[in-house]
Parts: sequence; C-alpha cells; structure tokens
Amino acid sequence: MAFRRKSPPPPRRGGGPPTWFIVIIALAIVFGSYYTWLGIQNFLRTGGLGVIEATERVEIVNTATAERIIQRTQVRAEIATQRPTSTPIPECIDFVVDVPNAIVREQPSANAAIADSLFQGDIVCVVGRDANEEWYIVDGNRRSRRLEPVYMHETVIRAVNPTPTPSDSPTPLPTITLTPSPEPSNTPPPQPTATRDPAITDTPRPTRSPTPTESFQSA
Repeated sequence: MAFRRKSPPPPRRGGGPPTWFIVIIALAIVFGSYYTWLGIQNFLRTGGLGVIEATERVEIVNTATAERIIQRTQVRAEIATQRPTSTPIPECIDFVVDVPNAIVREQPSANAAIADSLFQGDIVCVVGRDANEEWYIVDGNRRSRRLEPVYMHETVIRAVNPTPTPSDSPTPLPTITLTPSPEPSNTPPPQPTATRDPAITDTPRPTRSPTPTESFQSA
C-alpha cells in the first residue's frame, strides 16, 4: 500500500507583519487620538492652566456659585415673607361715546396705534386727563384690578354726569363805609382858680375908737 506525501504549504508572499500586530497598532492610534482630543479640550477650557491651577480655579468658581445660590435663596425667602401691598385703583368716571364711531389709541396722539374702536352710546371708564389736555386716560379693561391705560380724544366722549361749571359773574366788590372822625371843639381850656393857702392867717384890721369931740357933737 502506497502513502502519498503531503506537499509543503506554499511560501507567503510579501513577508508582512502578522494580523494581530496590525490590530494592536490600530487600537493604539484610536485611543491615542481620543485622549489627545480630550487634552486639547481641557487646555482650551482651562485657558492653558496646569492641573493644580485649574483645580483651584474650579474651586473658586464653585464657591462663588454656591454663595450666589445662597443669596438668591435668602432673597426669595424675604420676598415670600413680605406681604404685597394693594395698589389703589384710581376713581372711575363714566363717560359715554358721543360720536357714531370713536377710536381708542395706545398713546395720546392722533398718529398712535389703534387699540380699539367703540360705538355711540358705549360707556367708558375715564380716570383723568393726560398731560396733553386734549386726551382722556381711559381704563381699557375696567373689570381687571389693574389699570390698563388707553387714550381717547375729548371730542368723541362726554361725561355722563357732568360737573356744573361756575358762572362767570363778577364778584361784587366790598362796600366802603366812611366813618366820620370827631372834629375838635372850640371850648377854651379851664382857667386855674385861686386857692387860699391855709397856712396864711388874715391880719386883723385895727378898730377906730371915737374921740370925745365926736361924742359931744353927736349928743
């Protein structure tokens, strides 16, 4: 019985490296490219700082962020504890549209944008006059609790209950009453009267006694 010999395998052509070596090289290139890209991103993110400097910077940023969060929390807590104050709603005066079609504008100007259009007989809420006295400030939504100002010209609306205007009658001037002043009289001033001094006594006058001749003649 004859046996056949196995023919030797044909020699390899080219003599290249084995397949497993090529796979290892490819994996090294892929991972190397990946880590190189991560390093470039870290470099750009840290601005060229080293690992220690970048870590310190991150800690500073985190501390500042935490402080801002605490401040915001405190501010929100204070706002939550504060009670809102109610804004007083301005007094509403009823006006009626006095023309067939009235334009409501967003600003007190004839060139302003149109906010609405009303018809004759519609009631509007007027809260006052604008600085430009030709325009009224109107509450665009009187059902809400806040003022939504729009404007209407004074020629298209009138007050439902107008306030009576005072007449232009002149105020009477006050009357002047002349009070006559008393004139001085021609009464002479009183003359001084002689007053006797009680310390002075009258000197007695001597009495004349009759002589004998006078007595004889009288007999």
